[in-house]
Amino acid sequence: MFITGSLQEFSLLEISHCIYKEKKTGLLQIFSSPESPENSLSNHYIWVSQGKLVAAANQLNNQGLVSLIQQYHWASNRVVTKVAQFCPKEQPLGLYLRNQGVLKSQHLKHLFEVQLFQQVRILFQFKDVQFKFDQDVPTPMSEMTGLTLPVVSLNWVLEKLTILQEIFELRNLLPDNSYGSNKSSFFCSQVDHLLDIAFFHSLNFSLFNQENSINKLSQFIDLYYLPYDLPKSMPNQRVSCALA
Repeated sequence: MFITGSLQEFSLLEISHCIYKEKKTGLLQIFSSPESPENSLSNHYIWVSQGKLVAAANQLNNQGLVSLIQQYHWASNRVVTKVAQFCPKEQPLGLYLRNQGVLKSQHLKHLFEVQLFQQVRILFQFKDVQFKFDQDVPTPMSEMTGLTLPVVSLNWVLEKLTILQEIFELRNLLPDNSYGSNKSSFFCSQVDHLLDIAFFHSLNFSLFNQENSINKLSQFIDLYYLPYDLPKSMPNQRVSCALA
């Protein structure tokens, strides 16, 4: 059984509260309308379990999380691929890689944040967005970090993005010739990069934190002025991370 429609008819707030309140499990697919002139030509997949966000990817080949891990140089591609082959089918891949010493808890936390943001950003970039929620679709363990968040936290991200873009514009950090979806796409790309910078500088920042103040969001934008050539690696540090 699946539910489909437009986010112009059903708000994300309504959909997420329904999933959260009824503790639904399934796959939420979001994509721009084929008729939209802003068509992104891509699909975005978010898996939920018992009303919680558990994984996200832009593909259904069970390689999304591995591909994301390989963008960072925390371990060689050969090691990640080799160890992943032995992951038990009933265990989240991210948790298994952590238990095997390939990744650290702080790596999983960052991966989960980026994993979700890269899929939910389409809701901020495009006006005409369609959705389909297919119930009782099992989550592929190969896409799971082992972390979870209440599905309603998707709304918090959109709220933060709206405020962050306003700060961006006030500080003249957007290209003069940017407009519409191009402006939003550029802005979201910058936020994606700022999340990396915040992580590499060991700052405790998350778009999914409901308690972020305007001051905290402004400090996040301040990271824009730090060097952009940070290597995708970092020393091991002790960071607590709640795993499901």
